[in-house]
Amino acid sequence: MNRTKMVAGLLAAVLLAAAQAGCGDQAEAVPDMAAAAADLDALTIGITGDVEEIKAAELLNYHRVEGGIAECMKAAGRRYQPLPYVSFYEGFTDTDLGYGNGRGTVVDSMTANGRRLVLNEMALARLARAGVLKRKAAKPDVPVLKECAAKFDSRGYHDFDPPAGVTELSALKELLEPVHRDPAVVNAMAGYQSCMKQRHGFTVKDRSEFLFAPRLDRRFAPVPGKPVNVTWRAGVTTVDRVFKADADCRKPAYETAMTLLAERIKPWRNDNRDKLFAVRAGWRKAVADANKLKN
Repeated sequence: MNRTKMVAGLLAAVLLAAAQAGCGDQAEAVPDMAAAAADLDALTIGITGDVEEIKAAELLNYHRVEGGIAECMKAAGRRYQPLPYVSFYEGFTDTDLGYGNGRGTVVDSMTANGRRLVLNEMALARLARAGVLKRKAAKPDVPVLKECAAKFDSRGYHDFDPPAGVTELSALKELLEPVHRDPAVVNAMAGYQSCMKQRHGFTVKDRSEFLFAPRLDRRFAPVPGKPVNVTWRAGVTTVDRVFKADADCRKPAYETAMTLLAERIKPWRNDNRDKLFAVRAGWRKAVADANKLKN
């Protein structure tokens, strides 16, 4: 081939590529699944709160519940030492609170690998060591303590009610249910059980029961300043293996679902703009009120 024909050929190839790149309205856009997953996590955190906001609500509830029980006991002429405040969410990051961690759905994170599950068990162990899971009183005062606690539904202070609107929106029902029911997603998930068995040696009858089966003994949860117990380490390794296998076998359905979801998050936000605004205002108020207690 002479030089003139070679240059002409290269020029034709460049022009063809440019023409194809310019025809975006004719080519089907490829969804950015990582961006869609990040959008879903951000939407969830915006509704259910980030770490600062959740800790603020937790602290407010602590003063409401433990302070209220102490006042009730005092009015009855009984002694009561309020539980100390220890946050369940110590050590959590905002990333741990996204939708994609620990819900057992098709669109759960592909990389979290059970981290939220491990954090929850570590938190419960920490609270147990701190003695904040059970209220105490002198034996003659226990019936009165139960009556006082009943005024707060006998709930621990970690079990707080979020701002108005959070419970309604947090399930993202109208956004996610159509995606989960989509035939393409259902079909992509059809090979999950055989994949888990053949590739990873797991027999899975019910996916949620399998994922969240007890594999961690919180008696052996890490204690600051001490070596990690081998039993705990083995449990974490098993959890990691289970969730990695799940991600591997769920991947076809995940990619199908996220492709559908990518174009639906923004419209859902727009449709629920006023409700989302009210929820955000509720979380901001919780932070402001908690800061007043600290000052």
